[in-house]
Amino acid sequence: MSFRDEVKTVVIDVGVGTTDVVAYTGDPGYSPRFVGPSRVSTLAQRLRSMLREPPRYLALIGVPMGGGPTTREFKRLMKRGTEIFAELDAALTLHNDVRRLEEMPRLHIVEDPIEEVPPDSPVVETYDFRVSDVFEALQRSNVDMDGVETVAVCVQDHGYHPDYESNRKHRFERLFRRYLGANGCRPDQMMFDNVPPESFPRLRAAYMEAESAGVDAVAMDSKVPIAMLGRVDSDADRLLVIDYGTGHVTAFLFDGDRIVGVYEHHTIRLSSEKFERQIREFVEGKLENEDVYRDGGHGCHNVSPMDWDELEDIVSLGPKKPEFQLGRDPERFPDRMIPAYGPAVYLTDRGE
Repeated sequence: MSFRDEVKTVVIDVGVGTTDVVAYTGDPGYSPRFVGPSRVSTLAQRLRSMLREPPRYLALIGVPMGGGPTTREFKRLMKRGTEIFAELDAALTLHNDVRRLEEMPRLHIVEDPIEEVPPDSPVVETYDFRVSDVFEALQRSNVDMDGVETVAVCVQDHGYHPDYESNRKHRFERLFRRYLGANGCRPDQMMFDNVPPESFPRLRAAYMEAESAGVDAVAMDSKVPIAMLGRVDSDADRLLVIDYGTGHVTAFLFDGDRIVGVYEHHTIRLSSEKFERQIREFVEGKLENEDVYRDGGHGCHNVSPMDWDELEDIVSLGPKKPEFQLGRDPERFPDRMIPAYGPAVYLTDRGE
């Protein structure tokens, strides 16, 4: 089968370790896909190599990208004496709160970092992906990209807003809970089809990069693709979709085509027994948002509780699934470890 003129939606899902790409043609089994190292992992590796002989100065330019390993290596360099001169947008990779950035020793926020450091100083650019690189990689595999209508990008973003006591609350309230309203919402209502707010700088940068492809762009948190994948994988009305991620366990409760509940906790704080207890209480409306938050998680909210026995299907995936087990694997996709199939199918088929 030829892929020419068939790709409608390109999904770029950026994780800590990998970047997953699906170019959807209308059939998951005949849709080009590839998995490569994430920019987070490759940049962290480059910074780690600098620790052998830490530079005296470093210029940091670019846009907000994923932190985690990258942030740790920047901090190790500064601890070893490297003075980092950074654009504000690039520095937001280290922390979303500008006040916290101003408190970091050896980090200097300036307008033109390259002008502030000696000519032989290393220059590091922050970004999660280049949409042109993705298109070129697909075209090298003889995929005609002229028919692409939408580029969807997925990144995790806790964001920051001074009105919230923590970024955990900000993330849960602004990315999930507020969309549920009184009656729930469709998964696509949890994504941005316009420039995301400044309180989510990584999502904002990812959206603007996707927009540079010259087609429709959408951005969403990296958990929303799991909800979409579970919904298109199951014919059940009352459905629970779970992602056992390395950092977070996130669950979406569906009633028909609407998400009526969301639960999110830190994976490291959950045993299998504790999670099963909490998820049952969540489905039945007995688990309070503050219970999860005080336990170190992000929160939960359910606008349409139901008895556990009323669930018709549980779909689950994620790298930590072997530790939890609850739920069946997705069945309608050639690779159950690539959540990008979710928005690829959901967004394309919704428009037909």
